[in-house]
Amino acid sequence: MIGRALNGRYELVEILGVGGMATVWRGVDHVLGRQVAVKVLNGGLADDPRFAERFGREAQHAAMLVHPRIAMVFDSGVDQGSPYIVMELVQGRSLAVLLAQRPGLPVEQAVGIAAAVCEGLAHAHVAGLVHRDIKPGNIMITHDGGVKVVDFGIARAGSSHNLTQTASVLGTAAYLSPEQATASPLDGRTDLYAVGCVLTEMLTGAPPFAAETPVAIAYKHVGELPLPPSVRRPGLPPALDAAVLRLLAKHPADRPADAAAARAELLACVPGLVPADPTTELLAAAFPQAAPPPGDQRHTTLLPPLPAPPAATSVMAPIPAAGPFPEAEPVRESRRRPIVLGALGLAGAAGAAMLALTAFDGPSTTAAAPSTRPTTTAPVTPAPTPTQAPVPVPTATTPSPTPSAAPTTQPPHNQAPLVQINALRQSIAQTQMEKDRARQIELLRTLDEATARLNEGRPDDAASKLKSAQRTVRDLAKRHAIEGQTYQSWNSRLSSLITSLNATADQND
Repeated sequence: MIGRALNGRYELVEILGVGGMATVWRGVDHVLGRQVAVKVLNGGLADDPRFAERFGREAQHAAMLVHPRIAMVFDSGVDQGSPYIVMELVQGRSLAVLLAQRPGLPVEQAVGIAAAVCEGLAHAHVAGLVHRDIKPGNIMITHDGGVKVVDFGIARAGSSHNLTQTASVLGTAAYLSPEQATASPLDGRTDLYAVGCVLTEMLTGAPPFAAETPVAIAYKHVGELPLPPSVRRPGLPPALDAAVLRLLAKHPADRPADAAAARAELLACVPGLVPADPTTELLAAAFPQAAPPPGDQRHTTLLPPLPAPPAATSVMAPIPAAGPFPEAEPVRESRRRPIVLGALGLAGAAGAAMLALTAFDGPSTTAAAPSTRPTTTAPVTPAPTPTQAPVPVPTATTPSPTPSAAPTTQPPHNQAPLVQINALRQSIAQTQMEKDRARQIELLRTLDEATARLNEGRPDDAASKLKSAQRTVRDLAKRHAIEGQTYQSWNSRLSSLITSLNATADQND
């Protein structure tokens, strides 16, 4: 297709990126005499009326957005049966490329980028659009240090439903909100969750959740609590920990009300910053040497795909749920748990075995366009209904030489062990341990292993893991890394869980 002029106007010069849904080209607009990016729907999908309609509607929605933080859409059309979208060609590099070169950004730079993304999202949300695929590959850092959100390629109007009844989840697993994973209704707060995932990656070098398959990552978004960023990167301000955990709340109602509120909370985490335009000041400080590269470096080349498949936009089966986030119910463990746990283990194994993603997710390059994200389809696989309790809103605190006491409120002992383990995990994750963070991380991982054994229907192995966690708690108390009241609370909860799981294992035998 090189040299082809779509409708006699947009000449395709070279490929910028190839995805499962579309191919992005660097093009030339012969009417206005400017370079543009042209996204052309791939041949097989162009013949599918559903995808063609989605593609055209996305162009109409994105064309409504005119904002300095959003890459503009200029035009759309169909040429010889191939739908296409004409977009602004952004000169810069993607945040994905920046993070590959410089993992663990300075706090000011990470907050500045996240706040700038929130500016663009605030404008889109007011227009009724939800991006649904915020991730480092869709955030461009321009050569002058600016930030632009690109690729509203799977954006959807808040009132549009006719294209979403196909029982599929479209997005990128590492940045997928719980409501996306369960195919629940979405609004702008879905994008805020993704901003929290991106900000976690900017601060710590990795998204909040990782697993071997996109389905496994989606399970974690729904049913596992995130660690505060300071657990992976000690020394971060407590207020920033609180702001990130607010963005990553499981329930949309527990997140900031909108993108403007999220931006304000993030900027408040940077002490002493009170300029007229705080985001611009942060970005200027983060990119003091920003300048366009020499001419021989401005040509775009097709780069190899990013090494991590979960970073690719994909279509997968939703995780079924009775509701978006059902509350845990007390269960009679004597007869029901063995059957339920066995089903959970089989569902998890089936999901991991049946999912196959062959997506391409190449990072944007020196003359980058909004990157096309691949679309692949996974078979519908059963998945467990999440039993995760809502994440409480953490509050900003000031550092203290002594560790903060864990909350003393405990879930009733007749609740399912999964709920009790997750509640204990949350208490541990939110406790400040200045003296022994490594042991805190070890303890959290042990609880995660216990949860995994329980999901596999192996309560005896889960009890063994909890005994190991109990030894770690005793060791933390001996080291004076936790207060006596905290030790008593955690040890009591672990003892109760171990007794309950041993009883269940005996019944299974």
